Order: sequence, then structure tokens, then C-alpha cells
Amino acid sequence: MIASVILLHAVLMSLVVIDTIQRQQDFMQRQIASEGQGLAQSLAINAEPWLLNGDISAMDEVVKSLQALPQLQLALILDAEGKVRASTDDSLYNLLLDDAHSKWIMTSGKQHWHDDLVDSIAPIRVDNKTIGYARVMLNASEVKAELTQVTRNGTIYAITAIVLGGLLAWIVVHTITQRLARLSAAADAIAAGELSVSLPQHDGRDEVARLTHDFNEMARALETDREQRQRFEALLFEEKERALVTLQSIGDAVITTNITGHVEFLNPIAEHLTGWSNDEARGRPLTEVFHIVNEMTRIEVENPVDKALRLNGVVGLANHTMLIRRDGEEFSIEDSAAPIRGRDGKVIGVVLVFHDVTESRQMAEEIAYQASHDALTGLANRREFEHRLNHLIGSAATEQGQHALLYIDLDQFKVVNDTCGHSAGDELLRQLTLIMQDKIRGSDMLARLGGDEFGVLLENCPLDKAQHVAEHLIELVKGFRFVWGDKAFVVGASIGIVAITDRSPDWATLLGNADTACYLAKEKGRNRLQVYHVEDAELAKRYSEMHWVGRINKAFEEDRFLLYRQAIVPTSQRADELPHFEMLVRMLDEDGQLVTPSVFIPAAERYNLMGALDRWVVSNALNWVVAHKEIPMVCAINLSGHSIGDEGFLNFLIDQIKGTGVSPHNLCFEITETAAIANLDKAVHFIRELKLRGCRFALDDFGAGLSSFAYLKNLPVDYLKIDGSFVKDIDRNETSHAMVEAINKIGHTMKIKTIAEFVETPIILERLAEIGVDFAQGYGIAEPTPLGELLKAA
Repeated sequence: MIASVILLHAVLMSLVVIDTIQRQQDFMQRQIASEGQGLAQSLAINAEPWLLNGDISAMDEVVKSLQALPQLQLALILDAEGKVRASTDDSLYNLLLDDAHSKWIMTSGKQHWHDDLVDSIAPIRVDNKTIGYARVMLNASEVKAELTQVTRNGTIYAITAIVLGGLLAWIVVHTITQRLARLSAAADAIAAGELSVSLPQHDGRDEVARLTHDFNEMARALETDREQRQRFEALLFEEKERALVTLQSIGDAVITTNITGHVEFLNPIAEHLTGWSNDEARGRPLTEVFHIVNEMTRIEVENPVDKALRLNGVVGLANHTMLIRRDGEEFSIEDSAAPIRGRDGKVIGVVLVFHDVTESRQMAEEIAYQASHDALTGLANRREFEHRLNHLIGSAATEQGQHALLYIDLDQFKVVNDTCGHSAGDELLRQLTLIMQDKIRGSDMLARLGGDEFGVLLENCPLDKAQHVAEHLIELVKGFRFVWGDKAFVVGASIGIVAITDRSPDWATLLGNADTACYLAKEKGRNRLQVYHVEDAELAKRYSEMHWVGRINKAFEEDRFLLYRQAIVPTSQRADELPHFEMLVRMLDEDGQLVTPSVFIPAAERYNLMGALDRWVVSNALNWVVAHKEIPMVCAINLSGHSIGDEGFLNFLIDQIKGTGVSPHNLCFEITETAAIANLDKAVHFIRELKLRGCRFALDDFGAGLSSFAYLKNLPVDYLKIDGSFVKDIDRNETSHAMVEAINKIGHTMKIKTIAEFVETPIILERLAEIGVDFAQGYGIAEPTPLGELLKAA
């Protein structure tokens, strides 16, 4: 202990002396630094007019006036380039100072200590432009000597104080520690349980004597305090438990009650939510202060405190609990109640913790509403519609009920969108929603399924009544006039109907059936309804096509399309003709079986998949031609009407030809007569753009249209492919023979070569040669061959 006191005294004295020396050193250094900077700034101010006028004599006089200063080592006036214009050392005149210290201080513009010198600099400015610098160097050697002396004296004083103080401390502490040692031994005895220990009294009035007296009094009081302490510990544990639970719940509203359910405490948040102050609520039954009901039924909810006491554990409120405040305002809340236990484990009260979830519950309800409703019309969305449909299918199966599903597609909606914009289309949908919603029962559901498509679920409605509802809706929509600005529009509705019975399939199939029926209604002339029947051949065809949409997309994903080629041969030997063949697309089904185009092409055309299929065929066909450029050929590729009318496809085709490097002279694109006539202007533009680049064109299925010859003069094609319906029986039908002969003659007159399709027998080939048809194609000449096999042959 003595050593510790002496060491502490030495440390403290050392710190005091070091601090004093440091402060003195700092003061002296700041003083000379301030003096140097002040002289530089004063010199800069006085030299400004003389430097500006180039008066060397005046500047020299100003500088020489500083020589009388005792600590001055050197004073300079420099121009903006750092050249000496005046100096207390005449030998420096007109010199450019380039030593390291001069460069640093000129660059930084800050005071610099070096070689026992305080080097200060100040800019000389005129109109915020620096024209030179004033530089003053003060000798700091005397200051350093004084600092050394201060340090030496301080050290001597510190050592003296430490030695004297340590000696005094040792004398005092040694005396005290002997008496304290006796007190320590007595304290150890008490700690061991010997409360009868007593120390001899001293007559002195010092602190140790008083401590000895107090120690004896303490020992006598300990026995009495032991019993009191045990009693106080029990009370303290109860208070600690209450405080702990309350503090843990301080972020929420907190109410504590006694074991009888009377309020003891409300925190500020509980006061706000209940409308009762802590003073007003204290002693009242909880049910009077905390009034809760079910927000759906408005029936009072069981008191959570009673429930916690009954179950002897933590309980929570039921869902949808609402607190009614004293003034009648209502809050949605969530809470829990937990028993407060005494030291012996017995319940002494309950703490109720709850918080306001009104805003979060409203937000959750809003999110749930948005997830199940269409933002534009406020109707149920497709997801909610499917959920309700699934429910009705289940009820029809279990309760033997009958319901109906209506699938509504608006007619002429695209006209409004294209004419007046999407805002007009949106307004039309909102107005039609109000009209249709008003005409169906409250138990039924009207939903927007997407775009201009709506769905209606008619609960407990047989098929005949559903048809009446559908007819009424059709008339309602047909009679509606939509006005936008100075334009008025009439729209219509096509509706597909499906009965929901105990034999109905899953909801996805039902919805697909209704969509198919709706599509057929639209095909039959719009503004009509179509009931779905399993045995209906037309519906079966449409359903099959819809089914093929998914299979086609899956085939794209799994790369299950193949290219075949079929030879197109001349009917007579021509030395100048290149080998000519047509690329044909095939599809492999999920089992690896070949699917012919007649099965999947109609679905691809109806559901806008031909564009993607044409791109696949073009890309793969051109890559194959490039890989076999050593083989002379004319490669014919079929294009759909959809692609002909798509400007983007034309650009794609041109890019593919350029990108692959295929010679356009080796390419021939086939388009059907029907597609060309349907998009005549676009077809002509499409053909001319590619013919300018060297491609060839063939008009496929020629003769199948109603006005073939009338349009032929507008289509700059290279080949006419005579429709197979004329070719296949020219050997036994004079009319067919005459038609083929006429088409061939017209083609040759227009310098267009002819190709006959569906050549199945040698006799037909002979007849074509007699007529003068240039080329023939068909299974009787050459069957389509996979490109893989052709690779081997090549």
C-alpha cells in the first residue's frame, strides 16, 4: 500500500511538472511564431505600393527598418516568381531562391521551422492578385535555450517533490495500515459468520478511531439486520419482477393488474389508447378500462387477464380484436397477457401488453384487396376469379349444384384503343364494368381476366338461365354508345359459356373450354354466344389448337423442330438450272414421334406463333446453306402471311442474309397466294425489297384464290406454284388439265416459271411435261429428306 501511494504521488507530480513544462514550451513557441508571422504580414502590407511600382530603394528601406529587431535573422521581399527584390542581406538581391526550404514555403504559403529559424511568409496582394511575398526569418536559438532551462528546472523540482512526498506518505500510511490491518482481520471474522467480534476502543479522534467505533456498532447491528434483510428480499423480488416485465414491454401499451383483475398501472401509451389516465384507472376493474370486442361481430371478447389467470400462462388476443377507447374511438390491437409471480412462484398479478395495429391491418387489407382485384376497374382479377371458380367446382361436386361460367371478349375494343389511345380504352372498360356489374346478382362474380376479357361466375344457375344472362349482357354491350371527344363508338361482346357440374374437370380446363367457345362465337360473326359441348367438332378443333400452343412453345424451349428438304425437279433436262429444293419444317412430339405441319401450323397461325417459327426456319436454313456453300443450289423457304406484313421481320431477314454471308441468288422465298392478296401492299413492298438484293420469290398455292390472275400482275414473283388441287388429277379431269395449262401459259407470258405441286405419279409428270410446266414437286418424285441424312450423302 505504501509503495502504491508513493508511486501514485510520483506519477501525479511528474504529470504536473511535465504539463507545466509543456505549456511553457508551447507558449514560447507560439509567441515567436506569432511574432514572425506578424512581421511578415506587416512587411507585406508596407511593401505593397513599392513592389507594385518597382521602387527598389523604398523596398530596401522598408526591409532595413527591421534590422534593429534582436531576433531577426533575415527579411526579404520577393516578386511573384520568387526573385529577391529587397533584403537585409544585400548579397541576396535579385537572386532566385531555389533551396528546399524556400521551395516548400513558397509552395505551401505556411510558416516553416528549420535550422533554429522560424521562417514566415505572407503574400503581397493587389486586387486579390498575388504580386509577391514578404518573408521573415527569426532566430529561435535563444528560445530553444530557454526551453532547455525550463525543462531542466522542472525536472529538479519534480524529483525533489517526489522524494519528500514519498517519505511523508510512508510515515503516515505505515501508521494507519497497522490499525487497518486489525480492522481487516475483524472484518474477515465477521465474513466467516463470527458476529460477536469486537475491537479495542481508542481515545483518539482520528478517522481510524471513529472507524473502529463504527465497526463495533455495525457488528452489533448485523444480527438485527439479518432478519430484516430476509423480509426485504422477498418484497424486493416482487418489485423487481413487476419492473422487469414492464420495462421489457415499454415500447407498447402496458397495463398491470393485481390478482383480482383491478388496474394498478398504465404506461403513457396505454393511457392514450384506453382514454384513461393512470390515476383515474388505478383500482378499477380491467373490463371497465380495457373494453375490447371482435371487430367483425362486435361481440365482447374474453378478458385476457382472466384468461391468463385461468390458464396460469401467457395468452394472446383472438384475431380481429378491437379496443374501444373511453371516447368511443376504435383501434385494432394485438396483445398478450402474462402472470406476474412472487418469489414463492404464486401469481401476484398480471401484465397486459398490447399495441395499435390499425394502420398495419388496414395496409394488409389494402394489399390483399389489390392482390385480388383489378386496379383499373375495381373488379376481381384473374387470380381471384380462378380461386372462386375452383370453389364452385368443389361445391358442384359435393352439393350436386349447377353453376355457369361466362367468358366475355369485347368486339371492336382495339378500334377505340387505336383511334383514341389507351386512356380512352381504359375509360371504356370502366364504363362497361359499371353497366355489366349492375345487371348481375350480388351472389355472382364479374371479373376482369385481362385486356378486354371478362369472366362471370353464375352461382346456382342452370345452363338455360345462363344463356339468358349472356344474351342480356350481349344486348347491353351492343346498345352502349361510348363517346370520347367528338367520336362515338359501338362495341360488342362475344361470350363463351361452360356449365359447372359435378362432372366438370379442373378450373384451368374449364376456363380453357370457355375461352375456346368464346373464340368460336367471335369467329361466327361476333355479338353472339357459344355454349361449350364436349362433342362439338368445331370446339374440339379450337380446343386442340389451343392445346397445341403450349406444345409448340415447349418444342421451342426443348429445340424439337427439324428441317427437311424436298427436291423440285425440272420436267425436262435443262443444263442451266441449279438444283432446286424446298425447306420444310417438322416437329418432334414429347415421345420423339414426327409431327407434320398440317397438325401444328394452324394453331401457330391462329395464336400468333408463326413469326417465331418463321424466324427459326430462316435462321437454321441459312446456316445450313452457308455450311454447304460448295453445293450449287436454290433453297426455297416458306414464309407466313404474318411475317410478310411485319416490317421487323423484313429487317431481321435482311440482317440474317448479311450476317451469314449467304448469296441472295441461292434463296427463294415462298408466300401463299392468299397471304399475298390479304396484305397486297405490304407483300409487294416485301418482295421488291428482297428482289433488289438478288433473292427470288415463288407464289405458292396459285389458283386457290378467287382473283388470282387479277393480282398476279402486281406481284413481281419468279415462280408460280400451281395449287395441288388442280395437279393431282390432270390425268383424268379435263377441267384440271385446262386450268394447269392456262396458269402455265399466263405464267410464261409474264416471264414467270411454273412449278406443279402434288405430283404423285409418273403419268402426271408426263402430262406436265407435255403442257410445258417447268418444274414438278411431290411424293411421286422425291420424298422430304432430313437435313442430317443429306449431310451424309453430300
